[in-house]
Amino acid sequence: MKKQEDHASRPVKGPRFSIRLCTIAAAAMMLFGCDNSGPIKIGFIAGISGDGADTGIAALHALELAVEQVNEQGGIRGRKLEIIARDDQKNPETAKAAVREFKELGVTAIIGPIISSVGMAMLPVVNELDIVTISPTASAAEFTGLRDNFFRMNSTTRENADAYARRNIDKGRMRISLALDGENEAFTESWYREFLLTFDKLGGRVVSKVWFNTADTTKPDVARQLLADKPDAIIFVANGVDSAELAKEIRKTDQDIPLSTAEWAGTEQLITLGGDAVEGMELLQTYDRYATNPRYQKFVADYRNKFNEQPGYTSVLAYDAMTVLVAALETRTPDQPLSDALATLPPQQGLHQELMFDQFGDGKRNAYFVKIKNGQFILE
Repeated sequence: MKKQEDHASRPVKGPRFSIRLCTIAAAAMMLFGCDNSGPIKIGFIAGISGDGADTGIAALHALELAVEQVNEQGGIRGRKLEIIARDDQKNPETAKAAVREFKELGVTAIIGPIISSVGMAMLPVVNELDIVTISPTASAAEFTGLRDNFFRMNSTTRENADAYARRNIDKGRMRISLALDGENEAFTESWYREFLLTFDKLGGRVVSKVWFNTADTTKPDVARQLLADKPDAIIFVANGVDSAELAKEIRKTDQDIPLSTAEWAGTEQLITLGGDAVEGMELLQTYDRYATNPRYQKFVADYRNKFNEQPGYTSVLAYDAMTVLVAALETRTPDQPLSDALATLPPQQGLHQELMFDQFGDGKRNAYFVKIKNGQFILE
């Protein structure tokens, strides 16, 4: 009986060792997914159909290029990257459903969306499901200062709209009409509030605020309303396609009134569709499309070779978003949440500038005013 008691009281190492292995394996599964040899899945969400789809498609192309380059170098710790793309159709409910699908598919992170209204809809879902999401372009000021899973590469409407207000005051344009896109209200309303705050403080006056892309508006009606109060200038807070169409309607009545459009509109489609109507139009851009630094020039060459088109601003910001995501995936420790790895990541060299997030996951971009001259965006 004594021998049996001694045997029973000895530590039994086998089962404890097995439990330890299971714990390690579980941690690894949480970090890298169930199949450590399979691809690291990156979700992408943006509007890639319908009007304004050029911005989403350009961002997707940049991600495809970035993933191809990472995979050619061996991937992340030997694992390839795989993009799973979904079209949000500019619809908040569609976007939320896509986030839940991404969770079921085991994505490691999401890149997107492009517009702020979709980002606002996604925000509670990515926090609920604990999925890191990096938006290349969402800029509504309401995103800032929040500790959450939603990271942003772009400056906010606060900085950008303030710059537009000061530029118009400097040019003596004291009476402004604004056209606001109702399909991206989170962005346009935020942009308007920030513009008005500075413009009013500097003595300017918004004489007309006209919503469009609503059930009871047409582009000719919007143009008439914008011109009715004889403003010094008109600003479209809209995408490139709508800005081009509105400019055409304005030019049917007034060939000379200065036109500006929000930074959101700065795509090749603005010039292609707008033609002569957008000549002289001003807008803010978060990159210099004529930069000569070797990193950017290689990106442009690779992009054009792969897609036979010029990259746009969403291409640049999406490529930068993938740059920081790859760096965080490569450098984080096995037990480190991806959100923490991104927030503490040292500055990374982007296509134009160093990239980093503050403690709230907010980024900031250098900005440049450009004017359309002879069918090209020319740095002012």
